[in-house]
Amino acid sequence: MRSPRSMPSLLLGVLVAALVAALLTGCASKDDSPAKAAPGESPSSAPSASAPVDEPTDEVSEEPTEEPTDDAPATLADRLLPTASVPGLNATWRWEDGETGPAGSEAFGLCAKVDLASIGATEVVERTYFPPVDTDDNAAEQIAEFPDATTTATALKVLKSWHKRCSAPRVKVGPLTSVQGGSWYLVTKTSPNKDEGLFQAVGLVTSGTRIAVLTIDLIGQDYNYPAGKEPMVAMVNAAAARLA
Repeated sequence: MRSPRSMPSLLLGVLVAALVAALLTGCASKDDSPAKAAPGESPSSAPSASAPVDEPTDEVSEEPTEEPTDDAPATLADRLLPTASVPGLNATWRWEDGETGPAGSEAFGLCAKVDLASIGATEVVERTYFPPVDTDDNAAEQIAEFPDATTTATALKVLKSWHKRCSAPRVKVGPLTSVQGGSWYLVTKTSPNKDEGLFQAVGLVTSGTRIAVLTIDLIGQDYNYPAGKEPMVAMVNAAAARLA
């Protein structure tokens, strides 16, 4: 028979064992219970570990392409002056359409030494303009595209050096004159035993990596235009606006 003193100890042991069992049972039921949905969210909308995840793709959305406007030149040849924009030799003179296409390999102009491709141009186009009457007067334009700004600047120096070094029997070269849009000079070539000579006006225009060379040939006894009113001055201005 147990003594009365051992009864409290036995009762205390039973209580501790019961408390430990209750705690273990509560933890197990808590871990096994489903996760609670956030306030305002139904249990079915809660994220699941097995829910599919959108994978990134390599597709790139197409950006809208910019269509060229009707006024923007689409090719280098489109930058050549239209026939109607070339100034005439007098108030009633109207040039007629000549030919348009890739430039040939011959030098362009009386003072030129080689063609523009030989001084670094990657593309050269040409347009000619015919006289409205049966004469040897004519006009023409070449536009050259260069690969970069350095090559363009070097080519322009070459073109100007041709003006400085232009010399031949019965050939006289006027000064290189700066005008709005570019520069120009006049070359006069006379022939023996003839009253008429060739007056070739040469214009130079630069825009970015492009250079335009212009010529107007006039056959006559003189070249009488007021200063600043020469046909080439107007042609340089028109070509600069078209080339830009």
